[in-house]
Amino acid sequence: MTVDETSRIVILQGSDAQRDGDTRPTTMPDTLQLQRFAYTPFGTFGRLYMPEFQCFTIERPWLNNVPKESCIPEGEYGIRLGRYNSGGYPAYEIVGVPDRTLIKIHIGNTMDDLLGCVAPGKTLGWCHSKWAVMSSKKAFAEFMSAMDGVPTAQLHITAYTV
Repeated sequence: MTVDETSRIVILQGSDAQRDGDTRPTTMPDTLQLQRFAYTPFGTFGRLYMPEFQCFTIERPWLNNVPKESCIPEGEYGIRLGRYNSGGYPAYEIVGVPDRTLIKIHIGNTMDDLLGCVAPGKTLGWCHSKWAVMSSKKAFAEFMSAMDGVPTAQLHITAYTV
C-alpha cells in the first residue's frame, strides 16, 4: 500500500488488502458503506460496499459541498429508489444532504459525467484522457440487482484511514 499525503490518496496494490487483513467495513443489509480513498482534482474515488456486492465509485472533487460541482460531505444519509430522469432509468437518490437535492447514484465514467452525483464502476482506469471508473453500466446493473428494489436504505460515507 502506498499513501500520497499531499493529495490524500491511498492506493491498494495487488493483494495488500489480503496481506494486511480485509479492511472492508461490515454492513447490515439495510446499510451501504461508501469508503473514499482518493480526494483529487481529477475526482473523488471510493469503494461502495454492501452485502454480496462491492464496486469502485467516482464523484466530483470536494469543493465545499457546492451543488452540482462538489462531492457530498462525509456522513450518514438516506437513499431512496426513484428515477434518474436524464438517463430515463430507475436509480437511487441520496437524501438528507445539507443544501443539496437530486443527488443520484447513476451510470458514468468520469467526473464530467456527474453533477454532484455518484457513479459506480467495476475497475479504475483512464477514459477520454481522464481518471475514471470503468464498466459503469455493468456495475450499476449489479448494484441495482443487489438492492433488489429495496425502497430505502442508509448510506454511510467515510474516508479510508490507514
